[in-house]
Order: sequence, then structure tokens, then C-alpha cells
Amino acid sequence: MRSFLGVVNPLGVKVFDTSGYASLHEVRDRAHRDALTADMRRRGWQGPPTVVLADHAISLTGVHRRSAAAQAGLDEVPGVSLEDLFGACGKDMWELVNGSEEYATSYYYDFSRLINDHLPETVIESYGLDMQ
Repeated sequence: MRSFLGVVNPLGVKVFDTSGYASLHEVRDRAHRDALTADMRRRGWQGPPTVVLADHAISLTGVHRRSAAAQAGLDEVPGVSLEDLFGACGKDMWELVNGSEEYATSYYYDFSRLINDHLPETVIESYGLDMQ
């Protein structure tokens, strides 16, 4: 099993390489990204993994960290599946989405609502899911 040193993963869910995944938006704060790049060149990846929709190869978090990792020359970008985070909290993400017309119609546009309604605050904070 691959080891991602420096990755903070309190729930112990499977961590995998997400280097080819797309981000939801472009880098908005280049100075922040550049500071992360300098740190990653010195210490590698430190902190939470990106959170992704694995079936769609989309990264929900970590736009600046993903870009910094590429600039720093890191071979891999550690990530965890949002579905796995829900599972680790005893919830079936797809059951929640498909069991509610409101979530089913807005799921792909409003990840933050699903996350905030169903994941504990400690998980949201630990994995950088405080999406606005």
C-alpha cells in the first residue's frame, strides 16, 4: 500500500493519487499558491488530502495545493473520496442524494449543502471542506 507521508487523514480513509483530476475553479490567490509551492519544495505535501468525486475525476478542494504540487514537481497529489468520508461517518452519500429530491436536483451544483448538512464539523475542518 502506498504511503503518503505528511498527509493528515484522521478518519483513516483510503488515500490515492489524484494528480490527473480537474479542479472546480482556477487559482484565485497566486501569492498563496506560490507560498505553498515553496513549502512543498522543502517539505513535500503537508496537511489534508484533496477531497474528490472519484467517479468524475473532479477535485472539490485544494485548488491552490494542486497547483502548488505541480509547480513543486511532486509526482502525486494525495486525495480521498467524498463518498469514503461519508462512509467513515456512517452515512451513504448516494442514499442521501437519491433519497431527497432537493439534493438530487442540486447535488452537482451545491456540494457544500450536502457536506454541511451531513458531515460532522470536525470532519469538515480536518479535510478542508468548509466550501463557500
